[in-house]
Amino acid sequence: MRYKQWIAIGLSLLVLSGCSSKPTVSLEDATEVALDDSDTTVEEAKDLDAKEKDGEYVIRFGAGNGEYTYKIGMDGIIKDRSFGKVEAQSEEQAQPSEAPKQDQKETETPQETTPSNVVDKQIAIDNALANAGLAQSDVSDLSCKLNSAKTEYTVVFQFGDTKNHITLDAHSGEVISSIIE
Repeated sequence: MRYKQWIAIGLSLLVLSGCSSKPTVSLEDATEVALDDSDTTVEEAKDLDAKEKDGEYVIRFGAGNGEYTYKIGMDGIIKDRSFGKVEAQSEEQAQPSEAPKQDQKETETPQETTPSNVVDKQIAIDNALANAGLAQSDVSDLSCKLNSAKTEYTVVFQFGDTKNHITLDAHSGEVISSIIE
């Protein structure tokens, strides 16, 4: 009788010891997470580069008119993401003469105005700070960018030693995701 109890205890410990290890995902799974998050398929991704670096996965790829960079932990959770817009310009357009540069600056100003179907930038900032339980006076390095392609605001700010990236729906002002570094 005692012998059966010891075997049952031993088998239970053996089963439970397998549960204590952290779950890890493969590089392919991390790549899929990044592509899903950016609403990009493998076919749409250009110059896909995925590698393991410093205990996390770094995935870079181009899609549409921009470039994505993701840092994903071994547990499959997105630690950092960034999107950079790439403008296709010829070399002549990239370095125009002085007069066209001034005209270009004047035409950029109206484009920076918020479209009528999205919430105001200040509302996005207020909602992001409220999500973090902070006031604007509590944070530094505050920036807010509208990604009109995905109709999202990205609010980035520093609070103490932590950097916060909060993504909000540009139509409703609701928080979509919050990443703390």
